[in-house]
Amino acid sequence: MAEPSQNDNSRGSNGPVHVLHVTDSHLFAQRTGRLLGLVTYDSLTAVLTAAAAEPPDMVLATGDLAQDGTAQAYAHLTEAFSSFAAACPLPPPVYWLPGNHDEPAVMRATLTRAPLRPETEVVVGGWYVILLDSTVSGEVGGVLSEGELARLDAGLRAHADRPALVCLHHNPVATRARWMDDIGLANAAAFFAVLDRHPQVRGVLWGHVHQAMDVERHGVRLMASPSTCIQFKPETVEFGLDPSAPGYRRLWLHPDGRLETRVFRVNNFAGCADPDATGY
Repeated sequence: MAEPSQNDNSRGSNGPVHVLHVTDSHLFAQRTGRLLGLVTYDSLTAVLTAAAAEPPDMVLATGDLAQDGTAQAYAHLTEAFSSFAAACPLPPPVYWLPGNHDEPAVMRATLTRAPLRPETEVVVGGWYVILLDSTVSGEVGGVLSEGELARLDAGLRAHADRPALVCLHHNPVATRARWMDDIGLANAAAFFAVLDRHPQVRGVLWGHVHQAMDVERHGVRLMASPSTCIQFKPETVEFGLDPSAPGYRRLWLHPDGRLETRVFRVNNFAGCADPDATGY
């Protein structure tokens, strides 16, 4: 197991660690690329501009950061986060993981410039944060490999004295949108079997579903966040779009293990998705 980064231990030392969660930006090689009619670069930058009004200590970006998996799309991502970091008094590091639309090898080769960070584990403000890869090449749904499950178990065991936040892309619980549940985390039972061995886990955070969720399982907060672009209609059998604005989540990780969180929307964003468009 790789040693978690120690570079962010000072953040949150005088209070809770303030985390910004962004997900599912779906950027294209062209900055003007549209997903179901919406220019995804513009919606991402609108979200980051709004989030910069209350600068976080760190950012977690949980997959489907690109729609086409190209190096140019990740260059646009770096540009957007670099502008965001420059607007913050203390530039926050941005930790990322892949989603099913991403190309992990391209991400590893291109997301190398600050504020993007390559670590998949970090200790920050007394918390242990681990980022997992639930992608399966060529598949929309997700699976945590035996290696990733073992890494999760080992990391939690090594940091048993710290509250923990676990991040991945695919939803490990049902959303009540049947078409999304069919492409969630296929081995969720194995994932939760690991978590159940480690009572210090306080939260699980993911993307993929393009909607906000906040439920509890055995005392653990299970949270999905809105996409920075289009939103999916909840509680449906088939694919549908929700008119809600692009969004993001803030979390506050307290030294005593408490977790507070709230979802925000960028309601002044001028773009909108076209429910008659195709191409997701």
